[in-house]
Amino acid sequence: MFRLIGVLWFALLGANSALAHPHIWVDVQYQAVVDMPAIETLNATWSWDVFTSLSLLEAYDENADGKFTGNERAQLLEGLQNLKKDDYFVQLKVADETLKPASVTISDLGMKDKMLWMTLKVTLPAPVNLETTKLTMAFGDPEYYFAMVPLEVGLLELSGSLAESCTPMEQDAKELGIETWVALSCQP
Repeated sequence: MFRLIGVLWFALLGANSALAHPHIWVDVQYQAVVDMPAIETLNATWSWDVFTSLSLLEAYDENADGKFTGNERAQLLEGLQNLKKDDYFVQLKVADETLKPASVTISDLGMKDKMLWMTLKVTLPAPVNLETTKLTMAFGDPEYYFAMVPLEVGLLELSGSLAESCTPMEQDAKELGIETWVALSCQP
């Protein structure tokens, strides 16, 4: 059975940089739990736009129950693996130097209010001590097929026993496909 329709071909199979305007909008946010000065994982959430979400639901929800379960979920996760080659558009810097994550994986997904949401686990290649080093993060598709839009409450949500000693500083991005960077550091 043909699993993808029009817009999804580009979304899941990659886009040509000549098409440099967004076709899919995703609301994004990082979550950092700061219980110790050094962190080695972040969580992130994506909420896909309604049009794309409903298109994916139509393509993968074989029993039309409005959810991705069993084989439907497995097939959708398999289709989304194409985004893994781009680390799900996770952009990181440590001390202003680009940092490639050790891994980015989808830890959960589902439908809520007609929107596909995903939770990602981002593992850093080594712990980053936020008391001595700045960790900067963003989401961005360099081909700008996906518009990665930070939530209105901010690109970063902090929690944990040391969260109050940390300062997230947002700054506008200059790179195509990245709207905002947020730099995180903590006081000793």
